[in-house]
Amino acid sequence: MNAAGWELRQGDALEVARALDPASFRLVYIDPPFFTNKDQHRRGGGAGFSDRWAGGLSEYLEFLRLRLEAIRPLLTEDGSLLLHLDWRAVHYARVMCDSIFGYGRLQNEIIWSYRSGGGSSLRYGRKHDTILWYSAGPRPYFDATAARVPYDAIIAAKRAHLFHKEGKVSGDVLEISRPPNHSREWTGWPSQKPLALLRFLVRVHTAPGDLVGDFFCGSGTSLAAAFELGRRTFGCDTSPDAIAIATRRLQEMETAGSPQSEAGVTPDPS
Repeated sequence: MNAAGWELRQGDALEVARALDPASFRLVYIDPPFFTNKDQHRRGGGAGFSDRWAGGLSEYLEFLRLRLEAIRPLLTEDGSLLLHLDWRAVHYARVMCDSIFGYGRLQNEIIWSYRSGGGSSLRYGRKHDTILWYSAGPRPYFDATAARVPYDAIIAAKRAHLFHKEGKVSGDVLEISRPPNHSREWTGWPSQKPLALLRFLVRVHTAPGDLVGDFFCGSGTSLAAAFELGRRTFGCDTSPDAIAIATRRLQEMETAGSPQSEAGVTPDPS
């Protein structure tokens, strides 16, 4: 890890995780392939990553299982895994994580609702992902103050004196928009998530100085959020393009010596 507190490695999550010290990460966030069975390309051209599985769902789940089993020992006793997936495979992954972490270690199914994207005339619009929060032990670190969001405007106006001045602890649905393509934070990486989402998760699940890991780091949004918030951060990805983007992003933040601009979006407490 460099003097600024971040490290990136190109490599498969399985081999990288097996080479790291156990009980060293308070938070591991992973955003692996979603089982789309498509090649994912960067917007504007350029390499992305393949999400095709010749062996179907069984091959995909075995891929995921091996990497989750390698990541599990890396968590501290009060550490957490946040596994980010969507409707295609998250229900299968939950059953698998129950066997790896233990049934009682599922703390929340966090719903990230983003509203953006196209609609459909055949079904309801798919406008959310699911983030499974599993804990390594019975008492995971959780900063309730960092998780507070504003009360509903009507409640706040009529009964503000009855409630916590910093808002209520967020529910498990986070309303956070995707950044537009012309946003400063946007890199064009096909699976890029918004900084606002990762800032929120890093604040809630870690303290300054903690080590945050992402073993499918892509464009490095989780790493950027962690670095910005004073956490140490480690990431890896099989794609050399992803590592190049994430490295450049962190180097620019390090050179600037100040956080990137806030997206200004707060999870909706509803």
